[in-house]
Amino acid sequence: MPKQTEKSFFETLRALQHHYTADEIRKLFSQVDEQRVKTLAGILNTYILQNLPTAIEKREGLADYRTNPYVLLTCASVMQLDQPDRFADFLFNNKLYMGLETSFGKSIEAAFVGAYPLSKNAKYKWTEPPEKAAEAAKLVGLRKEEKTRVRTSSVWREIDKSCVVGNRRFMTSIKSGPNCINDTQVGGMTNAIGKNYRTWLEQTRRTYPQVTALDVAVGLTYGTDRTTNNKENQILVKLLDLGFVEENRAKAPGVLIDSETKSVRVYRRIGKEFWAFIGAPNNPRSATFVFLEVVLALSKALSGGMQAGNLEEKINRKIQALATALSKLNFPRQSLPEWVRKDFSENELFWFATAISAFYDEGI
Repeated sequence: MPKQTEKSFFETLRALQHHYTADEIRKLFSQVDEQRVKTLAGILNTYILQNLPTAIEKREGLADYRTNPYVLLTCASVMQLDQPDRFADFLFNNKLYMGLETSFGKSIEAAFVGAYPLSKNAKYKWTEPPEKAAEAAKLVGLRKEEKTRVRTSSVWREIDKSCVVGNRRFMTSIKSGPNCINDTQVGGMTNAIGKNYRTWLEQTRRTYPQVTALDVAVGLTYGTDRTTNNKENQILVKLLDLGFVEENRAKAPGVLIDSETKSVRVYRRIGKEFWAFIGAPNNPRSATFVFLEVVLALSKALSGGMQAGNLEEKINRKIQALATALSKLNFPRQSLPEWVRKDFSENELFWFATAISAFYDEGI
């Protein structure tokens, strides 16, 4: 594809701007369902009580808090983390955040997604595709090496959730945020869609005879069109070389359709638009308030979960234990080369000792 065409396509995708206004939020709040928010908060509160304590307690010694030693040293200097308690607080919070973003955060999203669409018909709720579950069932009993080989031929691996509304099936691959897709994933998702969309359509028609068309959305649970790393847009551009064309750039920017069957559409949904899509995939404009329900439920659930699970006490205890371990990190001055004793301050040696913990499994 000519370079100018690609640039124009990217510009079109990133043209939408989101402007916060109090009037918009007030109007959206008028559509929020109080009982649904309470139900979501209750579901998530239960999940938090069962899983968040594990995320906090699973790290024991200093070696479990290893992180990038090069970035760590830079942060220590810039943030003046020269005391064990301050360093411990930074390490714990940083590691907890990263862990929740990659694992616990994904589970939270799944819990929310399963409560929609807004249709009261239970069969329309978002669930794992039954075809994907069938693939997973074939892995039971296999060794890790065998599972790895089988997964390389998976047809449904990139699809997280699906639902059926009327004669159309909606499927989505959910990514936590605007920077979660990397170059490797771009290639994997592009190949998966380009290679498998015919099979998805064929198997869908067998599972749901009433379905005549398929929508595939790459979903980012927060962010805006202008704040992503552009990887989701790269997937769409690459699909233009794999049998897809733009459906209508003026009326539906970023929406692709397969040129063979004209039955499979692919697009991305980001932030508010993602949750609107989850709320009403067949009519997202009617569900633009769903992101507010999600954030309200999460805020309420986390507040209750922190109190009920004594999580604040657990966190403080972990940070104190980490600070104690950090305070014991030292090198006897006489064991160091003379030039190190002369040129390195106590703070610098403390940062050095903390950084080298990233290179050892035990004894730190």
